[in-house]
Amino acid sequence: MKRTALTLAALCAITATSQGTAFADSSDPAPAGVCGGGWKTDIYAQSKKHLGKGPIYKDGPGGTMVLTRVKAGSVATKITAGAGVTVSGIVAEAKAEVSGDSVKEISWETQHQYRRDIKAKKYGNARFGSWGHYVKWQKYYQLPNCKKTQISYGTANVANKTIGFKYWETSS
Repeated sequence: MKRTALTLAALCAITATSQGTAFADSSDPAPAGVCGGGWKTDIYAQSKKHLGKGPIYKDGPGGTMVLTRVKAGSVATKITAGAGVTVSGIVAEAKAEVSGDSVKEISWETQHQYRRDIKAKKYGNARFGSWGHYVKWQKYYQLPNCKKTQISYGTANVANKTIGFKYWETSS
């Protein structure tokens, strides 16, 4: 019993004096290298999204839809809500956290043929664009004790290098 109590006391002493992660509600400064402080931008939610550009093509009811794309175009990353961040900053975060193919803008000048069978009594719809992402971001100032202050939030549509047609069917 004496030995167990001594081991437990030694373990508590080691735990109390060792450096660890500071908690946001702690007033103590964080250990060196844990929170460097300064402005930070973080993407905290994402979903895939087709960023369409140009007309929506419609065909049907039923049959086959054949599209040949020869026209040049481009899609750019856009901040859709919030303030205090740049497109370059959001793209850099998206490259690190969402997809390495994230870009400020993607342009194309190519011929692309798309063929799709349309279900009977349905209309086929298609639109060309970038297969990008919808992201939610936050920008904040991180204090040396790891607390966040001056937080702003927003959303962005981030273009991607992958381009092509999005297809869907409707009843009318």
